[in-house]
Amino acid sequence: MKRKLKFWTAIALLAVASGIAAWNIWFSATRIAFVNYQATTLGQIARANDHSRIRLASLETEHFDRLGRYDVVLVNGMGLRITAEERNSLQRAADRGLVVITTMATNPANEILSADSATVAAVKAYLAGGGRRNYRNMLVYLRRTIDGKHLDSEEPEPPVVRDLKQFYHADPSDPEAEELDFDSVKDYEAFLAKHGLLKADAPRVIVTGQMGEPAELVARLEQTGNTVYPVRNMQTLIQSGQADSIRPRAVINMAHGRLGDAVVAYLTRQNIPLFAPLNVNRPVDEWEADKMGMSGGFLSQSVVMPEIDGAIRPYALFGHHLDKEELQRVYAIPERLERFVETVNKHIALQRKPNSEKRIAIYYYKGPGQNALTASGMEVAPSLYNLLLRLRREGYRVENLPASPSELTALIQQQGALFNAYAHGAKSEFLKNGHPALISAEEYAAWTSETVPPERMAEAVALDGEFPGSYLSDAAGRLALPRIELGNVVLLPQLAAGAGDDDFAIVHGTDAAPPHAYIASYLWARYGFRADAIIHFGTHGSLEFTPRKQVALSDNDWPDILVGSTPHLYVYSIGNVGEGVIAKRRAYATLQSYLTPPFMESGVRSIYRELSEAIQSYNDLLYADGRPDTEAAALRVKRLTVELGIHRELRLDSLLTVPYTEAEIARIESFAEELANEKVTGELYTMGRPYSAERIRSSVFAMSTEPIAYSLLALDKFRGKADADLEKHRTLFTRRYLTPARELVSRLLNGTQLPTDAFICATAGISAAELDKAREIQRALSAPQDMMARMMAMMASGNAMQHPAGIPKSGKGVSKHPSWIPKVGKRPANTGQTAEESKARASAMSAETMAAMMGLGKSYSKEEREFARVVTEFERTIRHVGNYRRSLEQSPETELASLVNALNGGYTAPSPGGDPVANPNTLPTGRNLYAVNAEATPSETAWERGKELAEATIRMYRERHNDSLPRKVSYTLWSGEFIETEGATVAQVLYMLGVEPVRDVFGRVNDIRLIPSEELGRPRIDVVVQTSGQLRDLASSRLFLISRAVEMAAAAKDDRYENFVARGVVDAEQALIDKGLSPKEAREVSTYRVFGGVNGNYGTGITAMVQSGDRWENSSEIASVYLQNMGAYYGSEKSWEQVRQHALEAALTNTDAVVQPRQSNTWGALSLDHVYEFMGGMNLAVRNVTGKEPDAYLSDYRNRNRVRMQELKEAIGVESRTTIFNPAYLREKMQGGAGAAAGFAEVVQNTYGWNVMKPDVVDNELWDEIYDVYVQDKFDVGIRDYFERQNPAALEEISAVMLETARKGMWKASDEQLAELAALHTELIDKFGPSCSGFVCDNAKLREFVASKSTPEAARAYEQQIREVREASLDAGKGTVLKREETGPSDRTTTLVSNTVVAALVVGIIAVLIYVIRRRRKKLEE
Repeated sequence: MKRKLKFWTAIALLAVASGIAAWNIWFSATRIAFVNYQATTLGQIARANDHSRIRLASLETEHFDRLGRYDVVLVNGMGLRITAEERNSLQRAADRGLVVITTMATNPANEILSADSATVAAVKAYLAGGGRRNYRNMLVYLRRTIDGKHLDSEEPEPPVVRDLKQFYHADPSDPEAEELDFDSVKDYEAFLAKHGLLKADAPRVIVTGQMGEPAELVARLEQTGNTVYPVRNMQTLIQSGQADSIRPRAVINMAHGRLGDAVVAYLTRQNIPLFAPLNVNRPVDEWEADKMGMSGGFLSQSVVMPEIDGAIRPYALFGHHLDKEELQRVYAIPERLERFVETVNKHIALQRKPNSEKRIAIYYYKGPGQNALTASGMEVAPSLYNLLLRLRREGYRVENLPASPSELTALIQQQGALFNAYAHGAKSEFLKNGHPALISAEEYAAWTSETVPPERMAEAVALDGEFPGSYLSDAAGRLALPRIELGNVVLLPQLAAGAGDDDFAIVHGTDAAPPHAYIASYLWARYGFRADAIIHFGTHGSLEFTPRKQVALSDNDWPDILVGSTPHLYVYSIGNVGEGVIAKRRAYATLQSYLTPPFMESGVRSIYRELSEAIQSYNDLLYADGRPDTEAAALRVKRLTVELGIHRELRLDSLLTVPYTEAEIARIESFAEELANEKVTGELYTMGRPYSAERIRSSVFAMSTEPIAYSLLALDKFRGKADADLEKHRTLFTRRYLTPARELVSRLLNGTQLPTDAFICATAGISAAELDKAREIQRALSAPQDMMARMMAMMASGNAMQHPAGIPKSGKGVSKHPSWIPKVGKRPANTGQTAEESKARASAMSAETMAAMMGLGKSYSKEEREFARVVTEFERTIRHVGNYRRSLEQSPETELASLVNALNGGYTAPSPGGDPVANPNTLPTGRNLYAVNAEATPSETAWERGKELAEATIRMYRERHNDSLPRKVSYTLWSGEFIETEGATVAQVLYMLGVEPVRDVFGRVNDIRLIPSEELGRPRIDVVVQTSGQLRDLASSRLFLISRAVEMAAAAKDDRYENFVARGVVDAEQALIDKGLSPKEAREVSTYRVFGGVNGNYGTGITAMVQSGDRWENSSEIASVYLQNMGAYYGSEKSWEQVRQHALEAALTNTDAVVQPRQSNTWGALSLDHVYEFMGGMNLAVRNVTGKEPDAYLSDYRNRNRVRMQELKEAIGVESRTTIFNPAYLREKMQGGAGAAAGFAEVVQNTYGWNVMKPDVVDNELWDEIYDVYVQDKFDVGIRDYFERQNPAALEEISAVMLETARKGMWKASDEQLAELAALHTELIDKFGPSCSGFVCDNAKLREFVASKSTPEAARAYEQQIREVREASLDAGKGTVLKREETGPSDRTTTLVSNTVVAALVVGIIAVLIYVIRRRRKKLEE
């Protein structure tokens, strides 16, 4: 019996085993993994899969440890981001028998194949054919052919070339089926008519691109009254003429890359707006929780590239959800779909609505109290007035418009002013006479319930209390909103985006909401005023800098909440593209660029003529035959230098008995020549009014002269006709190149010379053949970029490539550790390059070489490329001199016309941005600015410039420090510099570390490698980076690249020189341990080098603190706040925005120099507050951490042919001498109005800021000169009369800042100077009233100081005036202001909630909860 049991048991087990084996052989599931496939494509493949035993999965490269789970792995090689370690894992799996089929590999190293050629060919054919039929058959083919399972399926059909027709639409009778398609407009419209979707007068909308699922979008557009034309290829649609027959009102591109220049030309010609909604490319809940929103390669292709096409509203519309197989499927997010379609319809409505019925809300920016309206480089009041006049001429209902700009200014001061928190008296007066819009609690609740998520509203209440909050309200509890209604146009001030207290330190983890007044302002414009469009007038406001995501915003982000679906236009300076792009992406603004002020030469050559002549005499002796004695000549140079005070700026001695050295005199010569040739801005620009003929001419000289001169110098270097002495002596360069170039430009402007090929060749000294060759090389070098654009356009069309690359949201691969560097927390076991990396380095190619291999063009030597660049720049400049003049003449009209066209729902053509001297392509204005592709940075040119500047930094430091090297250099990264230089500062950082970029065939930088120590020829120098919020948002992948470079450099071994990076990591680790961190945590944090604002903030938050001199006694207090506010780590996606205690402080150990970029001729260290805020803040922090004053240098990119490093004190000397102490500059600026006057005050404020941050760059003589020019009127230009006529508040501010500088002991002013200043200040206040900036009204110690330096009568009158502003009268209404308010856009981050407030709120909530619980318990007990 037992034997039988055992026998049958064995038979049963054998049967089961056989069954299992048979199942596995013939019937088990076939598991197919897809790598780097877009969810849109994978969704189509999943829909095509009707076989229950074919299982599909999406596999990320970091999960290649799971490769053994699959039978087949299909890899889309297009744009695949993969590390060497991941690539090796895939190759090993293929070698072990896993079937891997890679298609469309753009990098040959990624083309891994382990199937036979027939199978590979079949899979490629199925994929290329596309469509569900091909996909279904491909899956069955793989199951039968690869997995060997034939019994449960029929023989698959062979691949078919799908006849993809131009138009497609979901089948109304079977929406889940594959879409129907049509060849012609006629056939498609017949289909629409049959199904009731063709409406006679309906707006027609084209939908194209393939990064979303269009069915829901198309359906919603149709439901809201549009006729929709989904098309597969926009380029073909235009070329065939079909687009003209459609006559679309809008084009929606679900973009992945560019549509191309032909489409831009069509949209411009037909005036059709282009929308580019976003696919967030991941599950919606993951996106909503992400602080970044989108970054890296996907940001580049979804946002950056479409912007170059002129696309607007980068609105997150599509996301992913998981299907039953856990595959991500693309869908339109329902609430986002509704809002997006509403946005499109509102833009179309602008095309149809009569101007007389349109309602426009215009926001302006001004300081509190009597401060003027301001915008970068613009006289705002007359510019705004010109716009209002133009709107009235265009038929808009503009009523009760004042008779002049000055009267408009007066009206704004009366009805549209802002108030500081302390100005109770002024607020009380405004409530009586300012005619504010009054918003009830019921109205506000209705608006916010429709727009603001409850959790965001709770944040606003936590910050600002219950409605109406802390700003302005009447006795009935209604919020009082300043505004000026002029019929169907309303003017509103940009209110403060924050409300807080005097604690300037920002609390990490608080995404502070704006206060009620700020929220109410936008909601009133949308719902109360019913605006058809919103305009922000001038650079810049604060909406785009309110908290949360950096791009691809959600319903929880404040800009998205406040703008809503309303069309939004932003009048923005071409000189500030970095911040302008943030407004495009975060506030959905269509930018309307405007001119900078005109440029002119400084006009100071005559002031320094005697010094220049003395230098010339010295040089003549220096190079004379027989080498005569030069001591007397050198002493004369020294005497004149000391008399002029130049020795102070150059940090030279003043001992008149010892002559300067040859090198020192060369520095003086360069300084004097720089002063003479410096480009300065003239009168502020007034929109709608052309520059004067003289200023157009001087601006064209500024744009053209140096490119021509440096091109001729470069050509002479090629011929061996220019030596090092010419570069060293700037006066010689001026005589030989700059002056002749200026004369050449003059002839071209006068029309006495035509820019013919013959003239170009003769002037450049080249043959016609050389000119042709230069043109040919330049065309060839652009081939990789052109090919990239074409491929992206093909992908966008959906025609040629059916399975586009799935680019992760962060440019994956960039932030990875290389395989040979351990993860953070471990010490490297092997820090040399692997054989693979060495091989990769040896075989690395430039983009040109790789392009040549792909048939994109020839390969050219470095010398040939440089010759072509020089000749091309020379030719382009010569030919465009006349164009520059025309563009400047026409831009004022173009700007207004473009703005009116945008209000009519039209298309705004795209344009690069930046300083027009450095980049004349920014002209003409009136266009929509775009940025660079961060993934392609640093460009090859930027890399060379970055290397040059890094070496110059080292050289300057060695000269100043007895040949020692800097151990660590701090860099500030700004968005404008990054865009305009294509990443040159990133290049500086990488080269300091001894790391270089690795480019793919399209020039993108996705990887880095160590430069061998011997090739580098010096130690690897450590770095620490502070990033502005704008740069962080634009180029997070570059920050990840820098962090990876630090780790790589720190791990480098066998270097010939000392490794300062490795030493810096060890020292930082020890510093962290000393601060109390555990060894493990200290080791992890020791490599952190990339920092920025906590909570995603955009500034440092210290500017308001610096200017509040009565709230700090020692600058170390400011340094502490800076370290807290800028202590967020941004070096990796995983640790994004992480705040680790003492991390920044530890990173600053060993820092010997700080570097700030300067790429624009429109600002300098004195004229722009952000320079002392960032560079000065870093300098102050370094001083407090190390106990040593670091060197401070500017990376000067303004002349692309002569990038250089300049010591900060020298740069301030050049700027002050050519601007605020230059009588020609003063007279030019004084032709302007209130904005120009405010500019003088800002410079004095910033001088004070530098005195706080880095006292050695601002000496007593500088303040004495400010006193002589602005108080004593040294140049007899009528300075006081000018200020009193145009902007008395500005002179009040200047005098207050000077008095505060003296009070703080930073300026050793005489008693006479202080008495004169106090008299000026009190007289202005008595005559015009207090302006109520922070310096004038909100510094109690300064007020006491002013009174103490004044006569008793003047002191009493002064104190009474201040009291009236600060204190409300007894019969006034509710005194509503409880907290300090800051209105400066750069200081909005200082207004966040303090630790004290947060703690109080938490304690209060807990107390209430305890009380409620106890009450409930008592009731239960009863």
